[in-house]
Amino acid sequence: MRIIFVSGLSGAGKTVFIKALEDLGFYCVDNLPVPLLNDFVKILKERNSFHNVCVVIDVREKVFLGEIDEEIARIRKANKDLNIQIVFLDARDDILLRRYSETRRKHPIDIYDIQKGIDEERYLLRKIRRNADFIIDTSDLSPHQLSKKVEEIAFGKISGSRLSIKILSFGYKFGIPKDVDIIFDVRFIENPYYNPLLKDKNGKEKDVIDFLKNLKETSIFLEKIKDLLSFMFENFILQDKSLVTIAFGCTGGRHRSVFFAEEIYSFFKDKYNDIVITHRDIYH
Repeated sequence: MRIIFVSGLSGAGKTVFIKALEDLGFYCVDNLPVPLLNDFVKILKERNSFHNVCVVIDVREKVFLGEIDEEIARIRKANKDLNIQIVFLDARDDILLRRYSETRRKHPIDIYDIQKGIDEERYLLRKIRRNADFIIDTSDLSPHQLSKKVEEIAFGKISGSRLSIKILSFGYKFGIPKDVDIIFDVRFIENPYYNPLLKDKNGKEKDVIDFLKNLKETSIFLEKIKDLLSFMFENFILQDKSLVTIAFGCTGGRHRSVFFAEEIYSFFKDKYNDIVITHRDIYH
């Protein structure tokens, strides 16, 4: 039997995650009190009716949250025959605030100050996040993309010892993005914007790609950056880092940064299963 414990920030996509698992045939239980987990597992094993189970544990547990790590550890120790995994859903604060604003939901911790509620929730869930087998940042994922992630986890296409990689392009004129681990400034590359034939195009279009690939600096930089990131990603895994965000910035975020982000994404997409790309300012 397989049990997936799902936790995460309110507004990070747990509802979408559960529905996707249900569609895949999982028996899902939302907000089961932590003290009942062990008995619940025993009943499931005795009846042998369900082979794939999902249990949601989040901040609604409140007084029981401090016990969750120990309880799951006890269940794992007593049930070596079970495949137990923990999935944690996260998102940037600005995304969570926007989602609450759009849905007009009340935060389960602080209904008057949502940011305060988010901060407190992060603190309360810190242990669960630290021990998660999978950490999924849903900030830039559509419901459909998140559902695809669920399928990959459910069917074992993503292993627990993987690194999640986010690649982002942006324009400096619109501000430096938050929550980025590494930023590469590609403004030293000749700007296609000043070519009248390329000004209104972007870094995903063939004319711009050809223009940039014909520059000597481009090939040199790509070779160095691929080698550097390969080395860093391998060592991030050794240090148990679960998520790394790499950003490429140019002046407007439409040409050079988009091109380099796409090149790096293409290079690593077959090497790492959990990798996404976002172009923040491509249509500004």
